[in-house]
Amino acid sequence: MRDEVNKLVLAIQDEISCINDLVSAVRDQREAMKASDTEEVNALMDEIRDIFFDVQTCENKRDDLAKKLAAKFSCGPKVSELVSNMTNDEKIILNGAADVLTQSVFILKGEMLVLSGLIDQNEKFTSMLLSEYKRLLGDFSQSGATDFRG
Repeated sequence: MRDEVNKLVLAIQDEISCINDLVSAVRDQREAMKASDTEEVNALMDEIRDIFFDVQTCENKRDDLAKKLAAKFSCGPKVSELVSNMTNDEKIILNGAADVLTQSVFILKGEMLVLSGLIDQNEKFTSMLLSEYKRLLGDFSQSGATDFRG
């Protein structure tokens, strides 16, 4: 396999690894939220931020390598265009890596949707609790008031 293709495949595999780490951290954070472990949630938020920057770095590296390879092949940086200039073995390896990357991104998007839903649900419950608390305070101050006017 050509060195440029190998570097691109390795960059894709690195990105997959980072995305899988991010998925794992998001799942851990969801569990910490369920357990009401504030310290763990905060620690995982920091970890997720760090992993996210790693994912961005990997994505930029992959994008740069794909553009360089595309320039060499005189085509676009999309996998479908790149593989048209490759040997069968290179096609199989690059398409396989791209498929796994697509699956990892899909899984991450699903996890983010679940987390977003939990956050929205938490906001609604918090709003409901605050409204009920205010209502009860209002009822308490009205029912517990003594009128000293004569």
